[in-house]
Amino acid sequence: MKTDILVIGNGMFGSAATRHMAERGHKVLCIGAPRVPASEADIQRQPSRVYSSHNDEARLTRRQDRNIAWAEVTGRAIGNYRELERRSGVSFFHDVGCLIAARPGGDGISADPLTVMNEIGVDYRLYDVGDRSWNKIWPDLSLPDTHFVAHEPAPAGYVRPKRLIHAQNVLATNAGAQLIDDTVVEVARAASGFLVRTAGNVQVEAERVVVAAGAFSNFNGLVPRTLDMTLKSEVIVLGEVTPADAARLALYPTVKFMIDPGELESIYMVPPVRYNDGRFYIKMGANTTRDVLLTRLEDVQQWFVTDTDPDFLSMFGPHLQALWPDVDFVSMRTEPCVITRTHTSLPLIENVVDGLFVAAGGNGAGAKGSDAWGERIADMIESQT
Repeated sequence: MKTDILVIGNGMFGSAATRHMAERGHKVLCIGAPRVPASEADIQRQPSRVYSSHNDEARLTRRQDRNIAWAEVTGRAIGNYRELERRSGVSFFHDVGCLIAARPGGDGISADPLTVMNEIGVDYRLYDVGDRSWNKIWPDLSLPDTHFVAHEPAPAGYVRPKRLIHAQNVLATNAGAQLIDDTVVEVARAASGFLVRTAGNVQVEAERVVVAAGAFSNFNGLVPRTLDMTLKSEVIVLGEVTPADAARLALYPTVKFMIDPGELESIYMVPPVRYNDGRFYIKMGANTTRDVLLTRLEDVQQWFVTDTDPDFLSMFGPHLQALWPDVDFVSMRTEPCVITRTHTSLPLIENVVDGLFVAAGGNGAGAKGSDAWGERIADMIESQT
């Protein structure tokens, strides 16, 4: 099998890059690992087994961001959401707005969110410290009086990541791209460019290769040198709510809560969403004092099959309940995730060696701007053709 451009990874960055390049007329093949979560038995049968962090059901999106560079890229992506939905026929965007709660000046870790919003001209309504009139609009939420609350209206909200990837895939295949579910286990130089082999023994000759394998980009022989990225364990809690509460709270905004640093920091939260099991969950995530760095493939694999409840549910559960004091949660459970970080806090998008490119490092915020990051990948490849 031969192609001009091979994309390794059909996640947030890889699916967007594949679509942009296919629609520009390139012959593109994308190989992405199966989306079914790995088990201990899967890893034993296939030591190269990988699993992506985008397989949850909701990611925050907003124009307010950690700095202007991120905000500009994210703003461009958000502006294209509805067109992607229209052209693909896939709905993935919920513009319910976002509440940003922080102490004046920020939390000492991240920049003051108001500073970024003011610099890039984001529309928002500010409820200053002690002004709880926002609570009359969203009475089920509780945030501390020590924090101001800024409401960024639509198009802030959340995206359904798997549906966004599906929309990218529909448009990519419509433009002639080919998609394969498999795991790449070797990338080697060849006379025509690169020879790529998968766990399913598929061999592909490609003139150029884009490695967009997220947390797994440094493993399975995908790149000739170790990329400057660190992998951090992440935990989310899913609070199950009744269908009635899910309907009542469906249009509540997402929340970015810059909680005072303690056992948790930088809380993010999404209103009720229906998951694959047919039940509705409020998702909340945060950094924790128990997060660890993962350095080996087997470390990442083991983290994804770890039962995180014994260590983390007692930490996350009370905070989730405190944010929704009057909601009777049916159940709570935690799930593992991985954050891929770079030293610049921006995605690593570069030419590693002649003809082999990398696009990884969402830094915990890559999903919402992924379409625009994919466009940057396509621009870079074309500029170096």
